[in-house]
Amino acid sequence: QALLANMVAMYCLYHGRQGLRNIATKIHVLTCDLAESLKAGGNSLKNELFFDTLKIHPKMSIAEITQRATEKRINLRYYNNGSVGISLDETMNESDVADLKWIFKVENKSSNEAKTNSRDFGKLTRQSRFLNADIFNNHQSETKLMRYMKYLENKDLSLVHSMIPLGSCTMKLNAAAELTPCSWAHFNKIHPFAPASQWKGYAKLINDLDHFLCEITGYDKISFQPNSGAQGEYAGLRVIRAYHEHRGEPQRRVCLIPISAHGTNFASATMAGMKIEKIQLDKAGAVDMKHLRQLAEKHKDTLACGILTYPSTSGVFEETVKELCEIIHHNGGQIYLDGANMNAQVGLCRPGDYGSDVSHLNLHKTFCIPHGGGGPGMGPIGV
Repeated sequence: QALLANMVAMYCLYHGRQGLRNIATKIHVLTCDLAESLKAGGNSLKNELFFDTLKIHPKMSIAEITQRATEKRINLRYYNNGSVGISLDETMNESDVADLKWIFKVENKSSNEAKTNSRDFGKLTRQSRFLNADIFNNHQSETKLMRYMKYLENKDLSLVHSMIPLGSCTMKLNAAAELTPCSWAHFNKIHPFAPASQWKGYAKLINDLDHFLCEITGYDKISFQPNSGAQGEYAGLRVIRAYHEHRGEPQRRVCLIPISAHGTNFASATMAGMKIEKIQLDKAGAVDMKHLRQLAEKHKDTLACGILTYPSTSGVFEETVKELCEIIHHNGGQIYLDGANMNAQVGLCRPGDYGSDVSHLNLHKTFCIPHGGGGPGMGPIGV
């Protein structure tokens, strides 16, 4: 969530206290204007106290409202009890409100009463000050904000200054051409609750990507729900636990992890309720196969899985990878492959072919989509 927090911080820096007040006031005034017109037109308001959201019991039929809203290309919320929900935000203007009034067949007349009442929240009105630090009042132009961001960037170690010794995320850059589509309204203006008929393009994108990734990895199916690699790891390990429980072996909770593994492997396994056993490395930095075999046989009745990074953290394609998978499988466990280094495998080998059962895929590493769970990010799991 750190990236989301940074976005919020920059939003507050740019607008400042008064800018946020102006945005909120605009939204509320428009909402009050709409509310007064709807009430004057014979519709009853379910919530007399509101900021940006109205719940209306309309005098018209839902069928007619739906038909008129579709004409204006507007989505409303339709409750099961016949009420209708409307939310306004900072992208709305008076013409949008006029369209909403047209949908409900009420007069488009901006009332002074709406503007007078727009700031009266009574005891709910905030009295304390906010965004008091000087930093929130010094960067209210685009130029100043860009300079401040550059000042912060110059404090960071990046690929343009030096080599970065650790972290596969930090060792790649996204081209502007790969980031540009994120600014397109076709991608970023879809509402989470939009009807399925309005996101057929999204469905095609996801289905195509599912097919492509299955072909690349050798897996049977991909889930796109996890929004980061760490979330994907956790989800994948929970899937393995669920698999054992489904087979009547809930005691299988031991997870074997090489000591060279990524830190998230240990964290995800612990969060998934597994008991970790560490596998030692040989002199070359590869998995010590003798120690792996000993651990797998020792825990054969409680073994849930082994976690593997391939190629290894040392950047080596270990020749014993198939044997490693077979040992875990022979002792009743599944293989979880950390997908962080998948970019090294594409076109050369497929996890599903050499014995892996579950993986997360860091699409921001392997295919250079924008980075991580701060959005828009992806850490889908393949099984």
